[in-house]
Amino acid sequence: MTLSFSLAKPSQLPHIRTLFIKSMAYIGDRMGIGQSADAFSNMSDFQKAGNLYVLEADGEVLAAAALHEEKNGLYVDYLAVQREHQHEGLGKRMLTELEMLTESRELQHLRLHTPEAMDELVAYYNRRGFAETHRVMPSHGRDQLMRVHFRKEITLNDQGMDLEYEHDRQLS
Repeated sequence: MTLSFSLAKPSQLPHIRTLFIKSMAYIGDRMGIGQSADAFSNMSDFQKAGNLYVLEADGEVLAAAALHEEKNGLYVDYLAVQREHQHEGLGKRMLTELEMLTESRELQHLRLHTPEAMDELVAYYNRRGFAETHRVMPSHGRDQLMRVHFRKEITLNDQGMDLEYEHDRQLS
C-alpha cells in the first residue's frame, strides 16, 4: 500500500469528521460519556489554518491529525486511524510525520494528551518516546476524567525538511 501524507482538502472534511467520530467512539464508551452532536465540527477551522493532515491510500483517508502550533512546539489536538486499519502501523507513521513536521518548522517538541482510562494509549505513547508531563482534569467541564499529558522533544538538526515539502509527499 502506497501512502501519502498531505494537508487535508476541504472536500475531505466530511470523511475526516466521520473518521474521528467512528474511531474515537470506543474511547467515549469506555469513559462513560457520549459524543456530542457537534463533535469534531471544528475540522474546517484546522483545515483553513493549515493544521489538518491526512494519511491516505488510493484516495481513501486512513488516518488524520488536527493540531495547532504553540510556543516552541506542536500540539496534537486529535489523532485517529480508521478502526479497520488500526494495528497496521498507521498511527506510528502519522506520529513520525508529525515529528518531521515539528522539526521542519524548527519547533522543539510535540505534545498531546489522552484520557487516563485509555491505558493502552498511555502505554503506546510511552513506547513512542513521549514522556508524561502531568495528569489533570479537563477544563471544558464535559466530564471529570483525568487526562494524561505527554511531550516528546524533537532534535533539531541540519537535516530538516524543506518547508515547501513538509506535506503532500508519497510514503513507502
